[in-house]
Amino acid sequence: MNHSRAITSFRGRAVATAALVVASVTAPVALAPSAGAQGASAPIGAYTTKDAWSFMSAPTLHPPKVHVDDAPQRAKLAKGDFLVASFPNVDKPGPMDGQSGPLILNDRLQPVWFQPVPTNVVAMDLKQQTYEGKPALSWWQGVVSDTGATLSGTVVVVNRHYRKVATLVGADGWVISPHDVVVSGHDAWVTSYKTLSGIDLSAYGGASNGTLYDFAVQEYDLVSGKLLFTWDAYEHVPLSAVYQPAPAKGTIPWDAYHGNSVQLVGNGDLLVSLRNTWAVYLVDIKSGDIVWTLGGKDSSFSMPSTARFEWQHDATLSRAGILTVFDDNCCAIMSNGTFGQPGGPAHGLVLELDTKKDTATLVHQYLHGTGFDVAFTGSTQLLPDGNVLVGWGSQPYFSEYQKGGHMVLNAAFPGKDLSYRALFTDTWTGKPDTPPSGAARKAHGRTTVYASWNGATGVAAWRVLAGRSKAHLRPVAKRADSGFETAIHLQHSYKVFEVQALSRTGRVLGTSEAFLVPTPGFY
Repeated sequence: MNHSRAITSFRGRAVATAALVVASVTAPVALAPSAGAQGASAPIGAYTTKDAWSFMSAPTLHPPKVHVDDAPQRAKLAKGDFLVASFPNVDKPGPMDGQSGPLILNDRLQPVWFQPVPTNVVAMDLKQQTYEGKPALSWWQGVVSDTGATLSGTVVVVNRHYRKVATLVGADGWVISPHDVVVSGHDAWVTSYKTLSGIDLSAYGGASNGTLYDFAVQEYDLVSGKLLFTWDAYEHVPLSAVYQPAPAKGTIPWDAYHGNSVQLVGNGDLLVSLRNTWAVYLVDIKSGDIVWTLGGKDSSFSMPSTARFEWQHDATLSRAGILTVFDDNCCAIMSNGTFGQPGGPAHGLVLELDTKKDTATLVHQYLHGTGFDVAFTGSTQLLPDGNVLVGWGSQPYFSEYQKGGHMVLNAAFPGKDLSYRALFTDTWTGKPDTPPSGAARKAHGRTTVYASWNGATGVAAWRVLAGRSKAHLRPVAKRADSGFETAIHLQHSYKVFEVQALSRTGRVLGTSEAFLVPTPGFY
């Protein structure tokens, strides 16, 4: 068949059973026993400030500190920011290091913007979007049990001022999962799940009265919340295509499909990745029919072994015939709740599809090392300068490579923190509609003023205004912006302060509220 339709280092076996439930987040109940890392009373997003940022001028923000194993080769990095969202590996003991929430990092791995979520929920999958023709950010946040089961989920969309412009929850019994969301116009295309009971699964080794986790790609109107479209995997992908073994007990649900990415690729088509069929599908939106299948048991393309993938995540079609996918290479969940053996080390793949010859060939692969296993999640992204960014999912790393495979950045989250994806942007400009923040501290007779503006991307310098009262403020110091928070040491003492954020031309971008040095004992 001719598919000519246009297509616009450590071994991680210890990432045990319950952690996969966070990755699958398909279920109202857990798929595997938990190690009970948090204990019954601790919320899923409990955190400490150990190995987290703390700021004088933004005392409520504690994003995790992302470290590097070796000094990054900064001159070889793509110029832009990283989009991540910290959430916990529930199978590791203790609280998170820092808060869960969507987080933008610059190329020095310093925070640009952070939005903590309440500790009874976690956040995943921060992405840059276009909402009604304007730049926006989206992420998923939801209630997750201490065994990693998703109980509910919400898509949040904010504009470039970080003002919430839309939220979305599932309809008709569907639960929106954190795997993916694509905003188009004023609609959102999401990955969703529903539990189906009384399904005869005996032909697949399951129960005759079994339970199935169904998967769908759905389109919702972000303004009204109305469900507009559903592509149901159960209606289009046979259960015989599934590699994940069906549970023998009917009370244990079968996560047969586990869809984990969706992309609008033009021509009225969707690209959908189903982890548990080891396949990526091009779907005709109008008919729901599958145009072609890449990988799995019934691939439309011939593929050499170097181009094959198993238990994959984050398939993206970019440029003519170039497809990126993260190959987890791991793993089935066995009947006793443990992982099966990986097929090999995880890697990011860049493939070339020839829809006339029906072939898929390897262009590049990006490894973290031999024996490096990733149990779930992960991402692979082509960057504008030719570099490639790989998020290592259940391993707490993301890495940037030059096209030929040379690693120029290896970043690591602290403690039990992970990020579902790691994405790159070189086009985000944030203009908060809240004012900058300032704080002053006095020690050993010397005053230091701290200035920050969460999410502002155009600040080049800070100016301090000070005086005996708010009515008598004048410029007393200026310093170049040095990161999320800039410390400015003053030569003299004053009573009242304000800080002004300045552009490169010296234009005032924003002015803080007036503030004082706290009285002794206050801090």
